[in-house]
Amino acid sequence: MSRASKYALVLAVLVAGTGFSSAEEGPYKSEIRDLKAKVLDLKGLPSDLGVTISDLSARADGLAAQNSALSVRRDELAVRVSMMGDVLFEFDKANIQASAEPTLGDILRLITSVPAGLITIEGHTDSKGPARYNKELSLKRANAVAEWLAAHGTDKARLSVKGLGDTRPIAPNTLESGADNPGGRALNRRVEFVLPRQNP
Repeated sequence: MSRASKYALVLAVLVAGTGFSSAEEGPYKSEIRDLKAKVLDLKGLPSDLGVTISDLSARADGLAAQNSALSVRRDELAVRVSMMGDVLFEFDKANIQASAEPTLGDILRLITSVPAGLITIEGHTDSKGPARYNKELSLKRANAVAEWLAAHGTDKARLSVKGLGDTRPIAPNTLESGADNPGGRALNRRVEFVLPRQNP
């Protein structure tokens, strides 16, 4: 039996089992459609529903839960997966460390699951050193990650790169007393993968 025939058979069984026709309206219609998609996905068949916002967020959260070098933030337009720079690069370098490649592979699979839209790769540094140097280093690091992703199958046309240096910290670089904050600076040294939110 062909894949399309299996798809049609499973869908027909699901529709018959729910007691609803495809033309029937009701408060449970969207829940039934979601259930059908989940069953089809479990069977390895295409659901053709695309990646929703909740799917993308759940996948990103699952990835971060498995890897302490990753964290996830959301805004109205995107899901941001942040990877610690100290895991990706040696101090003051822009060459990707071999130990970071398995995590990059996980991010590659997440990016591949987003069917459309531009993926932005942002490089960030802490505030140590001159701002101009930090911006250049962050751009080199973002480019290195984009090149790795393109070399491993990501469509290069979908990748955009930004070097933001120390302009967007997510933690204080110094303590209230003015003393250095190594933990905060470590969080600021990162590469962020900005994934566009998909319409549900």
